[in-house]
Amino acid sequence: MTEFPETVPTDAAYQYELGSCFRCRRKGTQVTRIGEVTSGDGGTPLCACRECVQELLTMHERAMERMETRPRA
Repeated sequence: MTEFPETVPTDAAYQYELGSCFRCRRKGTQVTRIGEVTSGDGGTPLCACRECVQELLTMHERAMERMETRPRA
C-alpha cells in the first residue's frame, strides 16, 4: 500500500504537501510535484521543496533570458 504525504494548506501558486525533496533530499518538508521520471517499469513523481522550486524557477528565467526566441509548449 502506497502512503501519500499529508496535504499542507497553502495559498501559494503550488499545492504543497509534506514529503521528500528529490533535489536537496530533505525529508518531512513541504514539497510540490514538479514532474515525473518514467521508464518501462512505470513512473516516479518528482517533488521539490519551496527553496528548490525557487532555484529551479530562477534557473528557468535565466535560461529564457539567454534565448533569442521563446519555445512553444
